[in-house]
Amino acid sequence: MSSIPFLTIFAGSENVSNVAYVDIDYSAATFTSPPIINASIEQNIEVHVSNVTSTTARLNFSSNYTGKVSYLIRPATI
Repeated sequence: MSSIPFLTIFAGSENVSNVAYVDIDYSAATFTSPPIINASIEQNIEVHVSNVTSTTARLNFSSNYTGKVSYLIRPATI
């Protein structure tokens, strides 16, 4: 019988005002390697992820953004 690894998913959101990026900290999730991050915002602006580590990442906006950004973070492998 094989064991199934424990899967941690970390979800969060930030309210931001007129920023080009936001740094997020998910160290409480205790990932052992850089995870996969999906982010969404309320407006028609692109958001992409950079500087991903096992504890932090940066969410970059295609132009300055005011509103809520939500993100879901999961392990890269299970």
